[in-house]
Amino acid sequence: MKAIQVKGYGPPHVLQLIELAEPKPRTGEVCIRVRAAGINFADILARLGLYRDAPKPPFVPGLEVSGEIESLGQNVSGLSEG
Repeated sequence: MKAIQVKGYGPPHVLQLIELAEPKPRTGEVCIRVRAAGINFADILARLGLYRDAPKPPFVPGLEVSGEIESLGQNVSGLSEG
């Protein structure tokens, strides 16, 4: 899976395209095959190190995504793959 990672706080050049292992949903979670992702104000502040609740680098930003449910974890109800 490809992802954009913030390798350190700063301007856009701190963003890096990386390869990650395919995720597997845990109990109560779903995995989404992302078709579109938005960069919102909180993501920009996180990249700059100005968002208090952001994880420490390196991290993968992305609070807004759209796509299809690819797999379900245990105890997920009311949703289905696809």
